[in-house]
Amino acid sequence: MPSEGSDGEPPTCARSRPIRTTSSRKRSRSEGAALNLELLKSSARTAEKIVVFSGSGLSATSGMSTFSTPGGLYARAKAKYQLASGKLLFTWPFYSKRKAEAEAFFVEIHREALRARPVKGHEVVAALRRSGRLARHYTLNVDGLATLVPGMENDVWEPESNPSGRTVEMHGSVHELVCTECGETRRIHDEDVSSLSAERSVPCTSASCRDQTAQDGMDRFLRFKVMMYDDGEGEFITPDEVMDLMEDDVKEADLVVWVGISFEQSASTSYFRNVRRWLQEEGRHHAVPQFVVNPSDDALWNVLTASSNQEELNVMEIIGTADDILPLLLSGGRVQTTTKDDEKGGGEGEDAATTRSGN
Repeated sequence: MPSEGSDGEPPTCARSRPIRTTSSRKRSRSEGAALNLELLKSSARTAEKIVVFSGSGLSATSGMSTFSTPGGLYARAKAKYQLASGKLLFTWPFYSKRKAEAEAFFVEIHREALRARPVKGHEVVAALRRSGRLARHYTLNVDGLATLVPGMENDVWEPESNPSGRTVEMHGSVHELVCTECGETRRIHDEDVSSLSAERSVPCTSASCRDQTAQDGMDRFLRFKVMMYDDGEGEFITPDEVMDLMEDDVKEADLVVWVGISFEQSASTSYFRNVRRWLQEEGRHHAVPQFVVNPSDDALWNVLTASSNQEELNVMEIIGTADDILPLLLSGGRVQTTTKDDEKGGGEGEDAATTRSGN
């Protein structure tokens, strides 16, 4: 499933959809935005268990295409395969009927992800991990960029092989293939890329599948480990244990940050509702602040319209990019990351993040 991208009030209140018809309302919204920014910084200073949920907005400046923007992946899929909507390529009905075409398109995403590089938002998440304050990072992205930051290469959570991993790839990775017969997962190889781009399937070579093929003469094939909408093989992409893990993390969290997620799709709103329910079960929904970080105010609006009893929500909006806002999670807002862009003089530090988000 593709991730969703980025296309003030006191902590116990949710902001309604903004009305921009009078200067007084604009001033009120600006004051609320400044208050929310200060609340984020003060919450981050004392937080010891931060749970981060991220969408494609986290990778927006890394060189990755987003899905819903003009010229993005949906538009390219629509044009290439003459679809009524580019989103159809990422649905299970299309994938199950036209798997070769869908996977050839995923090769393009894989190649694009190989060219992309982690940016400041990824660096901040890694810094939180090193400090011991990151409870978990649940990413809806399939680009693998969160694990390219030095020190994060082996941080992907797996229920058996790496239960202490802090990075959970909720919708899989475009750099991995999985067999839906035996469950074996492996990194994609150059020869796989050549085959899949030519719309040729890649057979599974695990011992169990080879034995089965020897018995019945039928090849077993690998698929991209990427979750489709309504994926009929979803159990091979996201382990069932992940929701138990998420529940445990949320119930112990003291800060939840949703960054670069538009909340336009059912998956992200479902995660949000689960987080809210778990906090309510613990009687902590007023004590644990949640922040929605996105350049567009539509993200919070989408959350609100998908939620009941809005007066019980403890969620605040921060208008801004992941690169500008996430550094505020480090030491009360002091930026402590260095990226290649910074070294070239193209990075934006604390002043840029604080000023831009407060406009």
